[in-house]
Amino acid sequence: MLKTQVKVSSIANLSDARYCAGMGVEWLGFPLQEITVEKFTEIRNWLAGVQIVGEFTKATADQVREAVAIYQPDVIEVDSSVSLVAIQSIDVSKILRVNIDTDNLPAIFAASAPYVSHFLLVGDSADSLIGMEASIEIWAAQYPIILGLDIPEDDLDEWVEQSSIQGIGLVAGEEDRPGFRDFTDLMTILEKLETE
Repeated sequence: MLKTQVKVSSIANLSDARYCAGMGVEWLGFPLQEITVEKFTEIRNWLAGVQIVGEFTKATADQVREAVAIYQPDVIEVDSSVSLVAIQSIDVSKILRVNIDTDNLPAIFAASAPYVSHFLLVGDSADSLIGMEASIEIWAAQYPIILGLDIPEDDLDEWVEQSSIQGIGLVAGEEDRPGFRDFTDLMTILEKLETE
């Protein structure tokens, strides 16, 4: 069991999906614009007890609706280019991916909060978190935020145990070859988040 909710994005292979599910990850994200429905279904059939997230990047509302009808994810994640009003009829929870470096976050949080279950906060660089800790805590006290920025390993416990964030966002990696994957990057963080 993990100390906080975790979302792993960009999963494209069964190795990552099974490893994350086995570690107790809450949300497994699949880039639906890049994965075939056959491969998605094959991976999904191996999983239980996790929320399957269909991830979209720069998609139109129609593309999102169409993919949701075909793939049937439990949750969808879109970026700020999609009109949440236009997809509110899609009857699944929605995560809005927002960029700390480029989006007008206070305005987006206020306008989007009625339509989403969570905000996934990402950035353009490994340093996006630096200097933003106080702002993130203020936002997290008001809105359900999953922190998808690079958190220094030494600060992980503090973020999880003392801040108002509702979860951590991680990104899956590439398989070295089918069935073979070095999980060191994910493993380091997930093992640190495991409860004793």
